[in-house]
Amino acid sequence: MLNFSPYTILFTVINLLVLWLFLRHFLFEKVTGILDSRAQAIQKDREDAAGEKKLAGQLHDQYEQQLAQTRQESETLLAQSRAQAQKEYDAALDSARADAQKLMETTRRQLQAERESMLRGVRKEVAQLALLAAAKVAQSELDRKNDLALVDSFLSESGDPS
Repeated sequence: MLNFSPYTILFTVINLLVLWLFLRHFLFEKVTGILDSRAQAIQKDREDAAGEKKLAGQLHDQYEQQLAQTRQESETLLAQSRAQAQKEYDAALDSARADAQKLMETTRRQLQAERESMLRGVRKEVAQLALLAAAKVAQSELDRKNDLALVDSFLSESGDPS
């Protein structure tokens, strides 16, 4: 069985105390120091990460603001461009309408002038033909047979083959 002597117990307790003091002085303090420095480094890293996260949030908000502002500016520019294009389109359309109206008016005047010129020519020809017919009638005697011959002669001279 086990034999417990008071000296052995005392010696073991002293041994344990010396060992504990030795470990505390040489090991526990250094390990505790390392653990404390590691805890401080982790805390510092957490604080740095929190600061960077806050900065990233601010930068993100700033980016969102700039993006919204850029979108608004692009919409404004697009609206201005559309308005300018519509103005140019309307101006071109008005110009084309005015040109078409002038062309139609000029064509109408030319057609009227040609029509009047043709009417004058036709009147002149009718007058000449009437004078020629009157001259032919005046040269011949007036009877039914001579009238038909006169009309046939007149039409052949004027170029109508009927």
